[in-house]
Amino acid sequence: MAVACARDYAWLRETQPDLAEAYCLSYVRGLSKAAALGRLGVAERDLRSLPIAEAVEAALCAEGRPPMTVHALSVNGWTVIVEPTGCRVTRPECYRTLSAETELVSVRVLMGHRYEFRWVIDGVLQTFFDARAPQVRRGTRPDALVAQMGAVGLDGRTPATDPGAAVLALADRVTGVRIRSSHLAGPLLGAELDAALPMAQR
Repeated sequence: MAVACARDYAWLRETQPDLAEAYCLSYVRGLSKAAALGRLGVAERDLRSLPIAEAVEAALCAEGRPPMTVHALSVNGWTVIVEPTGCRVTRPECYRTLSAETELVSVRVLMGHRYEFRWVIDGVLQTFFDARAPQVRRGTRPDALVAQMGAVGLDGRTPATDPGAAVLALADRVTGVRIRSSHLAGPLLGAELDAALPMAQR
């Protein structure tokens, strides 16, 4: 497979513009879909086939807080968790649980406001940054991904043309998982979450 560049993820804004406005996409290595969702507090009895498009539409039509849903798919040994109306994985207590004895990469986009990237191994945050200021990094290994960041246009010298696509391309390089539009087109295993957690700050 070719090494990912930001343009490889231009399809998200082109084909699913409503989802591209706000989402959280998290990759967990070695867990089944049910196991990964279980670590987020989803009971197996609550799992069902749940189209992302319906969740996005429900959020757009909601007068108050939108219904919180979580969806999962498996690609190349990783489970990819999609949160179209929330960002539960970005909570420290959640990413620590999800990454226990394994590895997690998470991308959170709130278009125009946040373009966050997290890399976590066994509960420890390795690298965190926002693509609006990629030179400002936190974690136990803040510089571990500098070369890959530069390759996708996140060198900090010039603003990324599409920072959301750039952080997805970086996640692709770290995990080896290429997400395509077809992965998000049909119903996925998922569930409604009981309640939204407060917005994570880091």
